[in-house]
Amino acid sequence: MKYEELEKYLQYDENESKVFMPNEIFEDLQNNMKNGTHIAFAYSFYYLISWLYRYTKYLYTVENIKDIKSILGYNPNAKTVDYIIKKNGILDIMGYTSTERDFPIIWHFKDDIYDFEELSFTMFSEDKELLPTDFLNKVTNRFVIKEPIKAFYRTKVDYEEGNENGTFFEVDNTHLIPFEVFMYCMTNENLGCTGFYLYSYIKMQNQRYKGVYDCPMLTLAENTGLANRTMKDYLSQLRQYKLVEGIHNQEFFCTALDKGKRKANSYIANDWIKFSGKPIPYEKIKVMEAKEYFQMLEDKRKEEEGETESFPLEKLPF
Repeated sequence: MKYEELEKYLQYDENESKVFMPNEIFEDLQNNMKNGTHIAFAYSFYYLISWLYRYTKYLYTVENIKDIKSILGYNPNAKTVDYIIKKNGILDIMGYTSTERDFPIIWHFKDDIYDFEELSFTMFSEDKELLPTDFLNKVTNRFVIKEPIKAFYRTKVDYEEGNENGTFFEVDNTHLIPFEVFMYCMTNENLGCTGFYLYSYIKMQNQRYKGVYDCPMLTLAENTGLANRTMKDYLSQLRQYKLVEGIHNQEFFCTALDKGKRKANSYIANDWIKFSGKPIPYEKIKVMEAKEYFQMLEDKRKEEEGETESFPLEKLPF
């Protein structure tokens, strides 16, 4: 599906762009799952159901869980990720989702007792008699949705006490990912859920560290739960399509470099308007062999000491 097709299918409006995600989701998913690509799917799934609920898209566009799997690039009939999203699946057990039959049909703001505008929803069960017959016919006994619990309650205690401080209401300790980013990734076969997940993690870190995230590549893989090769491949795609900028903080990389001399790359998640429609080559850091590195050090030493005699390569420490 192309970007414009997905945009039309979801009846997207530019005023429906903002989706706030809980920062703890990255750690929570890794504490409950081991498969990196499934972690990325779970993150993307939770993001999408948050958007569907917040902007009351259920039934108007997406009619069942199979539709959601298809949007996320999975065969709607495949069972490989059902253990994550089914009733009493991983996300339900984690307290991130619940499986419900009722769903919002209208969202609006209402004034609370303190004269603040508060997000509120009109549910299907409250006003279903006002809906057209063809709409009602879609709601069969098998119709269910996944409600994003973290959008309403951040902790189990909040849920038990009825304290609505979720991401729909308070945005402390959250990261904002515009819906345009989601649509772009889902309609780019080289990115999909894993590319979206990795971008979102870097974006979260950018929002925490004033726009730039310094991180060694191996640590980036560990922090996202992705296999190192998978992370590198998708990071390369993100950079080629201009979703992420990478800054090399040293002239070259060499395994012989002392750890104290190694500098982490810096990563910047671009705004979606900077994304490219086609891959663009980017400058990669020079990789220097150990032999070349030690020869460079020896040449530099001789230059500083004014020596001219050549240094035999066989005496180099490798």
